[in-house]
Amino acid sequence: MSRLKIILSVFVVSFCSLTGVAQEKGPSFIGVVGGVSIPTGNWGKSKLIISSTGYANDPAGFAAVGPVYGVEGAWFFSKHFGLGGLFTYATYNTKDPAVLSLGYQQSFDVDSVHTTAGNYKVWNIMPGIYYNLPIAKKLAFTARALVGITNVTTPLIDVSINDGGIHDGDIYQEKATKTSYAFDLGAGLSYKVTKCVAINLRADYFYSKPDIAINNTARANAAGRRIDQYNEPLMGLNASLGVAYVFHSKK
Repeated sequence: MSRLKIILSVFVVSFCSLTGVAQEKGPSFIGVVGGVSIPTGNWGKSKLIISSTGYANDPAGFAAVGPVYGVEGAWFFSKHFGLGGLFTYATYNTKDPAVLSLGYQQSFDVDSVHTTAGNYKVWNIMPGIYYNLPIAKKLAFTARALVGITNVTTPLIDVSINDGGIHDGDIYQEKATKTSYAFDLGAGLSYKVTKCVAINLRADYFYSKPDIAINNTARANAAGRRIDQYNEPLMGLNASLGVAYVFHSKK
């Protein structure tokens, strides 16, 4: 009987210990984020493009720094790791339209050109792995690795041409939309203001490469910048600040 009591006692203690370990989980949460998105690579470049003897298909994307907003959440299945997801929406104005105008003006050899351009619109849905490492009582280092899809709409660009005091018509780079695979790698800090509210500061690197077919209309003059296919990486850095509701975890 004594041996049976000892075996049962060891079993109970072991079970309780394992259960305690199993219940120790990281801070599951749901929240909103907002910040700035900085395009890099050719997508974020602007340059003077001049070609009077044929079309110029230059990789410069003329994407400016823009705002990014999102919703995210994660469920932690262990002390440090969780499964979660992120939805973001960002817009990027077309920067340096005067540079575009000058390029068309010199390419077409006309008196003046006025360019009106819209913006890029990008949304992302990305599930993945979240990581949390407490470094102080209320402060934790966080990281995430996400893979999903991105959807991009390119801007409408309207180029108005004037020569000899006469309006010589408009040419257009039409809007185009494409969905492709994407990934996001991020890291940051999370500070618990209360038991249920946390402030999250994060920096992310994002990347996608949609092959976008673009229509151009009213192009009678075979000169100047003309983009029929944009196959450059859409990549950059996001800096965001978020507020999250933190669910209580058993320990």
